[in-house]
Amino acid sequence: MTSQPSTFRVFAKNLRIGWFLFAALTIVAFVFGVWEIAEQNFLKDTSPYTVHYLFITRGLAVSILLAGWAVWIIFYYRIRFESELAVSEDRFRDIVENSGDAIITVNGDNHILSWNRGAENIFGWSRDEIIGQSISTLIPESLIKSGELMCHAYGIQHNGFVKNYSTERLRKDGLVIPVHLTESVLHDSKNAVIGRSQVIRDISEIKKIEHQMRQSERLVTLGHLAAGVAHEIGNPLTSISSLVQLMERHSKSPNEKDQLARIRVNIERISKIVRELVDFTRPNMTKVSRVQVNDVVENAVGLLRYDERTHRININLDLEKDLAPIKASPDKLHQVVVNLVINSLDATRDHGDSIWIRTSNQGGQICIMVKDNGTGMHPDVVEKIFEPFFTTKEVGRGTGLGLSVSHGIITSMKGTISVDTDPNRGTTFTIRLPMEKI
Repeated sequence: MTSQPSTFRVFAKNLRIGWFLFAALTIVAFVFGVWEIAEQNFLKDTSPYTVHYLFITRGLAVSILLAGWAVWIIFYYRIRFESELAVSEDRFRDIVENSGDAIITVNGDNHILSWNRGAENIFGWSRDEIIGQSISTLIPESLIKSGELMCHAYGIQHNGFVKNYSTERLRKDGLVIPVHLTESVLHDSKNAVIGRSQVIRDISEIKKIEHQMRQSERLVTLGHLAAGVAHEIGNPLTSISSLVQLMERHSKSPNEKDQLARIRVNIERISKIVRELVDFTRPNMTKVSRVQVNDVVENAVGLLRYDERTHRININLDLEKDLAPIKASPDKLHQVVVNLVINSLDATRDHGDSIWIRTSNQGGQICIMVKDNGTGMHPDVVEKIFEPFFTTKEVGRGTGLGLSVSHGIITSMKGTISVDTDPNRGTTFTIRLPMEKI
């Protein structure tokens, strides 16, 4: 940031010196003209001695008029300039204060001097709490140890600024957020360095969108792969299954029948995986109609009541009455609800005893929430739960396709599915679907 011109120079520039000199010459010409007229008409018989003093009086009159006029003009322009300056400062202050980005200034000792409302919203500290604190309060310990402050000081010393530097910052609640940082030098009127200004932009939403885009690209790629695998496995598997059933019917050896039964069970398991692969690659093949979400949820829960895992779990329904219908496939939506409840049942197998299912209307969207108090997930697991074949269950208990298929189904309905989880308090899945336009 360069030094600003002095107030006097700005004032002098706004004074319009050329116009000022022209007006002064006009006053002088007017006074002398009036004097000449008076001399020609009224002072012809006046003595030279008196005329001498009258000339002096004329000069004094001109000087007094010019001085008075100059003082008035300077005073007028000064008041006008100060008023415009105050308006400009207020406008600049409003821009800084109401910016969505955090705008911060620090002194040479890295202590915070100013803190706008955007900084309060992003970081959580109020102005009174943070002014005078070290800027390192906002920097994660790992970045402090890596020498980020020294790197910035070096960059600013050589370039005068650091622009759109991707880094992380620490909020008051302890959450580390990704940010873009732009930093520049502050000078006083004598061009001496007095500190630095920082503009910090929270890019958490941008990172989230980028992650979703990468996730979608991976799902598309895996979808093409899964379609090919399902086709190549499905056809020979049908032949093998038919042959095993034929051998079972003709076999008379109990041991042989037992072995064939085991083969058939594993064939059925493979067939289930193939069917889920097909569902994953074609999530929107069924007919779409008007659907009452509460009916779908009640039917899904009613079906799961026969699952022995539900006998020790409290399933609590909180369904908002008179929900607007949505445009969806009832069978596919039923499949999604069943998948989420089964996940909650598995999560509460060793820890937890309750599942809550709630429907509601939130901002023109129909929401379905499936919540449990079982074993939650760690952040590194959450990033992968919608990827095909990813599962935390032991071998034989899951294919890793349930959530990826559910994600594809909800996306095909122009909805979203999100997860909020913690290892110590359980997991909440939230589906948001657009209401049908009437």
